[in-house]
Amino acid sequence: MDLTHSEIRQLDMLKKKSPSERFLLMSQLINDQFEVMKAGLKYKYPNIDEKELKQCLKTRTRKIYMLETIS
Repeated sequence: MDLTHSEIRQLDMLKKKSPSERFLLMSQLINDQFEVMKAGLKYKYPNIDEKELKQCLKTRTRKIYMLETIS
């Protein structure tokens, strides 16, 4: 697998970070992923309430991480 110049620079940047800094970056990326899913659900279902939104996020998360069979 050949890496692009940009990918090589990103890997070099990550290698210079401490484990705690890399963990923080990963946590931020995961949080951003949930915010995007949440925004998408609110766009698709404008009248969704918080309880339904949490349930939808939980269901999608299970499917994404294959904790539940996708039907």
